[in-house]
Amino acid sequence: MKWIFGVAAMAACANLWASASPLASPCVLTVGAVVGTHPTLEVAALLEAAPTKDEFQTSEQHVANVKQFLATLPAQVQGGQLCVSPIADQKLFDYDADAQVLWANVEEASGTRIFRSTVGQITVRDVVSDEWDRAVDDRVLTNAMGVQVAGINSTSKSASVGFTTDQMNDLHKSLPYHRFKSAFPSRALAIPIDSDAARDVKPHAAIVYQYRLRDPFVARGTDVHAATIDAPVSIAVEKVVVLADLVAVGVIDLRDGKVLAAKPMSVSVK
Repeated sequence: MKWIFGVAAMAACANLWASASPLASPCVLTVGAVVGTHPTLEVAALLEAAPTKDEFQTSEQHVANVKQFLATLPAQVQGGQLCVSPIADQKLFDYDADAQVLWANVEEASGTRIFRSTVGQITVRDVVSDEWDRAVDDRVLTNAMGVQVAGINSTSKSASVGFTTDQMNDLHKSLPYHRFKSAFPSRALAIPIDSDAARDVKPHAAIVYQYRLRDPFVARGTDVHAATIDAPVSIAVEKVVVLADLVAVGVIDLRDGKVLAAKPMSVSVK
């Protein structure tokens, strides 16, 4: 039950940043730059018309069709200058006053899931940016052991950006460990910053991912969690996922969009 209320609070916090950028505005994560994220639903809507490969097309024909389609999109969408931020959660940040470092829990900002796409099932590590149509009700649930318990049933819809697990694993391996308020350490981005500045920035900090689109562009599915004895909560989230390659990850100040830290990946913006 606490988990459900926590997610609801996170969704409310997601609306704090009013500087979401139109798709025509570029987002390039460079320290000191001012950027805004792009609405994932708008990106997904643009990709509804993306060409799909069928058995009668050669790979060369499909590639040509994709290039023709991408040419109709805004230059920033074509060029890998899109950004997404996970639903706001201050638990992703921790400050070490002795080391004068603000830590961003990049590993916990995404999750590995399986979705449907035009090429079959696809596994991604996705960053959930939008959630809506949430409905929560009390219900008698049957857990995995077949025992009926009084619990909570939650349904919602969400939009996310999905990266390949290889890309995200490479990112996480390149980051140091930090033990947040949990039993196990997580891979995190370290931001050197003095205590006074950290006290001011931490409540407004957000992790941001810069990305470029990846064929087949969109996947869909439902993320389901069944009730258990310890957690009598049933969750079903209907998702639309924009498929992407990771360009960079960073941390920004939500108040003005200023980039506080950035780590580019091997995929470059062309």
